[in-house]
Amino acid sequence: MPRSARKEGYSRRHRFADRGSFGPVLRAPRKLRSRLAIVHVMPGTSPHSRLGLALTRRLVPSAVDRNLVKRMVRETFRRHVMRQSGFDCVVTLREKYQAGQAAAIAAEVGSLLERLSPGLE
Repeated sequence: MPRSARKEGYSRRHRFADRGSFGPVLRAPRKLRSRLAIVHVMPGTSPHSRLGLALTRRLVPSAVDRNLVKRMVRETFRRHVMRQSGFDCVVTLREKYQAGQAAAIAAEVGSLLERLSPGLE
């Protein structure tokens, strides 16, 4: 694999290590809300931002749809400049997922990340 492809990857340093380790982020007071998604934010301990996805079966009943939403949100995070800013972020949904909303959710998460990182360009 060429080095340029790895540079854009979603490496382990951008993930939470253990199951449930993003609990403190969910309890943090700072949240960015849109119509479909909420991004819970807390300053991180490393210079790299980490992303967690808390998608429940109650809100996204189909495993196929859950995985699609996760893939699209990870791709949005991976391509965003905020990835290098040192925040811990956890994405949750506000309402039950409707078929075909994955792209809209990813777009809203991207706009919330833009609000979080105004001067990082």
